[in-house]
Amino acid sequence: MREIHCHGCGGLVTDPASVSYRLASDTAARTAPHSGPCSCAPPIVYGPPPGYLSWPGLAGVARSKAAARN
Repeated sequence: MREIHCHGCGGLVTDPASVSYRLASDTAARTAPHSGPCSCAPPIVYGPPPGYLSWPGLAGVARSKAAARN
């Protein structure tokens, strides 16, 4: 299993279900990972959640198929 570290405090996340996945902004600073537990409530991870379908062409393909049906 892959370790998840909080981008807010750098701590190790013990409960992956409690993670708050967010889009990273230009001002968001990530903290270096460390072996201590996460102290944030909820832990913050910048990026899509596991299992998120992130194929760049998917939105364009879905729109073109819908347009073809009409």
